[in-house]
Amino acid sequence: MQAPGIPSVDQLLVLLTVVEEGSFTAAARRLQRATSAISYAIDTLETQLGLPLFDRGTTRKPKLTHVGQAIVSEAEAVAHSVGTLRARVRGLLEGLESEVSLVVDTMYPSDQLVAVLNDFHMKFPTVPLRLLVQALGGVERLIRIGDAGIGIGGLMHMDSTGLRRIEIGGVTLIPVAASSHPLARTGDKSAPRALNHVQLVLSDRPAGEGRDQGVVSLATWRVGDLTLKHKLLLSGFGWGGMPEPMVRADIEAGRLVRLELPDWRGECTRCRWHTRSKRRRVLRADG
Repeated sequence: MQAPGIPSVDQLLVLLTVVEEGSFTAAARRLQRATSAISYAIDTLETQLGLPLFDRGTTRKPKLTHVGQAIVSEAEAVAHSVGTLRARVRGLLEGLESEVSLVVDTMYPSDQLVAVLNDFHMKFPTVPLRLLVQALGGVERLIRIGDAGIGIGGLMHMDSTGLRRIEIGGVTLIPVAASSHPLARTGDKSAPRALNHVQLVLSDRPAGEGRDQGVVSLATWRVGDLTLKHKLLLSGFGWGGMPEPMVRADIEAGRLVRLELPDWRGECTRCRWHTRSKRRRVLRADG
């Protein structure tokens, strides 16, 4: 049995056009070719594949055979890949990035991040994205070592020397605890101050190295993962500062309570784009 030949992309596109237009004549008109050229392309394709793609004897208009329908499905996949390839090459020729690597601080609101990513894809559909999530100083570290070209992180956790900065807003950190926690009991004037309760502190540094931000309590647990810190707070253990968007639903549902602590200094983590070099065209999604 002879192996099937390799059809050209043009032959597959002619096949798809005939199917979409419903006739060889209409396909010729759309492709601006002679009808005989369309017929020749289909005849050649059938010969190469060794399969009849159209049943021309049952109707005046070409009708796909069962095997023809299967071939059309594969041709559509090839046409889509070719279209994607051409769009990708066109973008590269116009100066778009071959890939964008983005690292985001874990405190950055996920709803805002999803909206930004959707907007990015709408404006640059051919540019692939590699997304990383880090806590605290991890954003700066990945940018410095070249694993990410763009970072979104807080000013208090980053040394922006040598980086291009663009301020994009802030995230308010609020003190919270589970509703069962002593600090959350409203009206309890005898409740000890916050410094007498374990405070969960987000930190990525070894013990004794540097100074943690927003520490009030004399007893602290250092946690390197914001999601784990969130779960500990929901379990009723300790209290701590959390990004307001991340705990908003918990507060509304009564799972967590926003604390009014005289010893707490309200913080607003300013978020900024940080890049290792000048912004290139692919970053102009903000207008």
